[in-house]
Amino acid sequence: MDIWTALNSVPTPILLFILVVLVIVTVYIVIENARMKGLEGIRAEIYQYMLKAEHMFKSGEGRQKLKYVVGKARGLLPGWLLFFISEDFLMELIDMWFAQVKDLLDDGKINNSENQDIAEE
Repeated sequence: MDIWTALNSVPTPILLFILVVLVIVTVYIVIENARMKGLEGIRAEIYQYMLKAEHMFKSGEGRQKLKYVVGKARGLLPGWLLFFISEDFLMELIDMWFAQVKDLLDDGKINNSENQDIAEE
């Protein structure tokens, strides 16, 4: 029995249903993959802007640094997404990423050790 004979024995509505499900699953996987690559790409660019802000502003100008990075990050997002993401949310997200970077640079691990160092002082 070859494949064509087997396919001909299956009713057409069932074949169409299986085809539609496969298309939906494929589209979902492609969209999720693109979304994750997009988020990681944006995060990498934001890290570059963080580094640039560290060199552009003096120590103690953390709020200005954050506003600079948020402004640049908003430019990286697609226009339709800006409708859903507020500037405050973006500030919190970037601030969280910055804390993770500082924690990573502290001892090479993301383990909240930087906050523990501050508490011990």
